[in-house]
Amino acid sequence: MRILFVTPYPPSRIRVRGYEFLTQLQREHEVTVMTQCISEQEQVDVEALRQQRHEVVVVQEAKRQAMLRSGMALFSSQSLQVAYARSTRFTHAIQDLCTQRTFDVIHVEHLRGIASMEQIIHISPLVWDAVDCISLLCKHAAKAGPSLSVRAVALLEQKRTQQYEARMVQQLRHIAVTSERDRQALIELQRLYTGDLVSSDEALGAGIKVLPNGVDLDYFRPLHQERRRFNIVFSGKMSYHANVATALYLYQQIMPLIWQQQPEATLTIVGSKPPKSLQLLARDPRVEVTGYVTDMRPYVGRAEVMLSPMVYSVGIQNKVLEAMALGTPVVVATQAAAAFGARSGRDLLVAGSAHEFAEATLRLMDDAPLRTALGQFGREYVEQHHEWRTLTGDLVNVYQQAIAHHFGQGSAPYNVSLLPVER
Repeated sequence: MRILFVTPYPPSRIRVRGYEFLTQLQREHEVTVMTQCISEQEQVDVEALRQQRHEVVVVQEAKRQAMLRSGMALFSSQSLQVAYARSTRFTHAIQDLCTQRTFDVIHVEHLRGIASMEQIIHISPLVWDAVDCISLLCKHAAKAGPSLSVRAVALLEQKRTQQYEARMVQQLRHIAVTSERDRQALIELQRLYTGDLVSSDEALGAGIKVLPNGVDLDYFRPLHQERRRFNIVFSGKMSYHANVATALYLYQQIMPLIWQQQPEATLTIVGSKPPKSLQLLARDPRVEVTGYVTDMRPYVGRAEVMLSPMVYSVGIQNKVLEAMALGTPVVVATQAAAAFGARSGRDLLVAGSAHEFAEATLRLMDDAPLRTALGQFGREYVEQHHEWRTLTGDLVNVYQQAIAHHFGQGSAPYNVSLLPVER
């Protein structure tokens, strides 16, 4: 199969979903990556992909131009994220490539990816990997964001993004998301913006497929190193507002309860670009804030407990899956646990409040057999349900459905005349 893989940023081990799908697809299919590139780090990520023998077509974008587009959208009803990512240059480059070459299917990742595809979404069979319902994330961030500015922007974005996602769900017949919660959110958007109170969820969500994230089980495997006694870890990209809100909640609400009972406990916050509010936590000698690390595995793999008390979230938490694959016992928030099929008490522990998180953590610290059992069963769960090869097979099935639907409707062959784009 010849696949055009369109993404608004170069896939990498940090942007793991696209990266792992590409790695698996490359084994059996001919894949061309089409991506925007704004920063020096993204250029590094492009070169890493090319070294792995991926064909990558890059469209260079100026960040100031993207910011200007987003700023201008303030005076319209357009989503700021969509405006930020919508690039005429990127659209034209995709058009040109599709006139020069034949692709069996186009894969588009994320809301920002589809932003540049609107006028050309019908030229070939297309699958939109929305990943998450972004308007649902805006809704949560508007209530619980870590700062006034985050909450204000999320509140502004929520309705705009709802309208945009609802329109895309109406236009696109083959969509993937990472969790059932995100699927249900997109179904509810259809009800809200079409007024359809009659159709069943099954009918409205017929084209929305849940494809959870996976784990590289060879890369993330138990390290067989000595655990740091009483060490708790929280990991993720620390410039992401949901992770910032969660890290602050963990330190301010949960850790004091743990320290009351176990004063030797330590907290390690691992992830790139922590804001000043998180950096200041390192003034406490019991807290380590690492910033960017080349490899998170040693930090997560040597901790006694991984806590993921997400104040708000969408999709499925990679950090949890990776910790489970490393054999580290995990305690997750109730709302985040809903995205997993893991069994509470066997594969992981679930907590709904600061007190419950503290109690679960202290219980694990005092019970070595329980830590061992959770680590083993957590690893087994990930092996059975989050293996990238199986998930990629499911994705290929969606591709095949998109191809069958495209030509079943009497569409022309792949190299059709492209829809006009304003220049």
